[in-house]
Amino acid sequence: MSPSELLALAQSYLVDKALIVVVILLMLGYFLKRTPHVPDWSIPWLLTLAGIVLACGILQAYTMENSVQGILAAGVASLTHQLWKQTTEKRGSEQ
Repeated sequence: MSPSELLALAQSYLVDKALIVVVILLMLGYFLKRTPHVPDWSIPWLLTLAGIVLACGILQAYTMENSVQGILAAGVASLTHQLWKQTTEKRGSEQ
């Protein structure tokens, strides 16, 4: 999946205001990954919770639709990170 396809997919499901949440979650995930004592398994959960809070804040209401926007933003942020990681990092068998 190319970056332009990922952006088109995100724009088809996320409202425009929620796209900034994806960027914020990518940065938050980057910092959480480098924070000692934060287990890797907890990062997706923390990003999902932060996505819901941020989306409801940016969209100025706590509704089910806004919560879903936050969950989708967390999913897009996680997918973007994994696509980047899997594309750029070499694995032992591929060297």
